[in-house]
Formats: sequence, structure tokens, C-alpha cells
Amino acid sequence: MLTHVLCQYCGEDSEMEYDFQQKYFHLYFIPFFPLKKKVSVCCENCYSVFEGKYIDQAIQVKLNRVTERHPINTPIWTFSGIILLTLLISWAIWQSDRHSLVETDYIKNPKKGDVYFVEHSPKEYTTIYSTWRVDKVDNQNVYFTYNDTSVTKYTKVFSILSNNRYTTKKGILSRKKIEDLFKKDSIISITRE
Repeated sequence: MLTHVLCQYCGEDSEMEYDFQQKYFHLYFIPFFPLKKKVSVCCENCYSVFEGKYIDQAIQVKLNRVTERHPINTPIWTFSGIILLTLLISWAIWQSDRHSLVETDYIKNPKKGDVYFVEHSPKEYTTIYSTWRVDKVDNQNVYFTYNDTSVTKYTKVFSILSNNRYTTKKGILSRKKIEDLFKKDSIISITRE
């Protein structure tokens, strides 16, 4: 409350109540960051409201004194969108690193039933995606059944995972060759039940 202020509208020496409003950028009602503060004062005598550049110099001086003694801080919740976004990105990076470690372990220690998502380019401009299912593992080699179906988009690989698509095409690769294919990103991903 500001006391002994001359109202520029009614001309009376009165008290004025002041109010600060924080505007902020939001996305789907989640505040991301503050934009600006809006100050308004209301005369208790005539109930006139003054905002921004319409606040008299004398009132502004009193407002400045009050805010020096009791600063108006920006609430932390106005940054909640940035905080949530930072946490989400950090979690995604952590999950990605964790997933890479798990897949590296799967490559070094293959097991029966593992499914390898593979990418190969039989022609210069065509990339094909398919899967290999591990049937057996020994000290030197990994034995596969190849998926009979290939797709041209990685997102469609998940639609060809059913067991009836692994029939007669068999293959054998050394463990070293499997690790090399993984390092060259020919084996994109590995799943294990």
C-alpha cells in the first residue's frame, strides 16, 4: 500500500494499492519463461487504475522505494517448462547411453532368441531393413535365421517381426564379424526377451 499519494485523477491525497503481474510465454498452459512485469496502482478514493506510462512520476518514485525495500522476484514456476524440457532431454540422453551399453553387452554375449535389426544397401541408392533371429551360439560363431521379408523404411521393421516370417534362410557369422557389423551400424539395434 502506498500512503499519502496525490491522485492525478481525483486530486485527493489518498492511499493507493499497487499490483504486479508477471506475463510469461507458455505452451499448452505450461509456462516456459517470463516476458515482462506489469505494474498497476489503484486509488482507494476514486478507484482509478493507472498502468505503465500512465503512472504519475510521484507515484513511480514511491513505488521504486517500496520495491527497493521489498523486491518483486520472478516466481520459479514461470520457468517450469524449461525445467521440464531440460529434465526430459537429460533423461533421454541417459536412456540412450544406457541402451548403447546394453546393446554392446548383447553383441559381446549373444543368446538364442536375440533379434538383430539390420540395414544393408544392395544397390547404390536403396537401403533395406530386415531382422535376423539368433538360433544358436557357440564359442566362435552365431547361427541365424534370416527374416524372409525386407522393408525400405526402418519404422516398418517392427511390422515384420512375427515368427512365421523366419523360415528357411539360415546363416552363420563369426562373433568378430557380428561386432564389426555393429560398429559399422549395419546392425542397428538388438532386442532380447
